[in-house]
Amino acid sequence: MPINKTTNPYAGFAERLQEACDAADIPEGRARSNALASRFGVSTEAVRQWLHGRAVPEVSRLLELAEELECSLDWLLLGRLPSSGQVREPGGAYKTLSAQERAVVSAMRKLNARRRGGLVQLLSDI
Repeated sequence: MPINKTTNPYAGFAERLQEACDAADIPEGRARSNALASRFGVSTEAVRQWLHGRAVPEVSRLLELAEELECSLDWLLLGRLPSSGQVREPGGAYKTLSAQERAVVSAMRKLNARRRGGLVQLLSDI
């Protein structure tokens, strides 16, 4: 579905998100919506809103998206290239985690906000 940039303030974000997903080899269509929803613990409808330029995620989710997709937050949200001139950033922080740490982060992202808070509290109490 083409995005009308003249009437849609989120069109640029949607295009850049699609481009970042392409670069990260996230499949297109429903598979992309499902993959992002699962990866970031949101509904597929929310992801479809992002991908079709009808909404922009909250700031904390934008930070997660930029980190996971290894792109600059400025580029993803505003279309500004980082000083390096590259969209993709070398070696995102997520990649420096061990396999076990990545598994914990991935599982945590699937939890709703209340359960995430409970998990953080549990880990803080250890």
